Amino acid sequence: MSLFNTLRKATSLLVELPPEAASADVSQLKSSDISTDDIPIPENARLSYDMDAPRGERPAAKSVADIARETNGPNLDEVKVDGEALPAADSNAPLDFAAVYRAAKLPDSTFGAEQMLETLASLPNELPLETKRATVRAMLGTLGKTTGATPETLVADASRKLAALHSFSQFMENKTNDSIAQNEQAIAELQAQIEEKRTSILNSRNGLSRIMKDCELESARLDDVLEFFSLDQGASKYAGDAAQ
Repeated sequence: MSLFNTLRKATSLLVELPPEAASADVSQLKSSDISTDDIPIPENARLSYDMDAPRGERPAAKSVADIARETNGPNLDEVKVDGEALPAADSNAPLDFAAVYRAAKLPDSTFGAEQMLETLASLPNELPLETKRATVRAMLGTLGKTTGATPETLVADASRKLAALHSFSQFMENKTNDSIAQNEQAIAELQAQIEEKRTSILNSRNGLSRIMKDCELESARLDDVLEFFSLDQGASKYAGDAAQ
């Protein structure tokens, strides 16, 4: 899946939050700034809950775009990488994602998406998803007091970084296409110069051939004068015959 489609899909996902952490319920969802009309929201993007339970006991759902909008930092459609702030590219070195995020002016995070991925990797694979989510929420309940990390901040951090990668890829694609176009133009100009030089070489050779032929003809004419006055036999039509 392309970065653009990944970003569009991400903004359509609904994240269910504990009632005490939510400021809006599912009936108050806003539409994403990034159009996702043609991308259905996957069923596994929602957690199931008892629809018969009192509203206050149901987890509230928000879109990823709404969470990014309501947390500290830019909205997803505002995330743009500043090409001037990017370090010089080194094709032999791994891509510095942190530099990309800095160039997009994303807010710093003590505990962000990367740390969350490390935490998830440390959980046993056999744990059910709901158990993993409960474990992470419990951990964030303690960790959040010192780092400020919450499910909302982690979702916002991951989605903004995804938006930054999309912006960066667009910037690099445009930059690369511009460079290719300039090089192709330079190649076309050089090829025109090469053809011009080849034509010049051909003209020079043809000119030399004509000069050599003309000189040979004129030298033969001048030789007739010498042979006319010479007693030696020669190739000239005026050369005498010594036997006569």
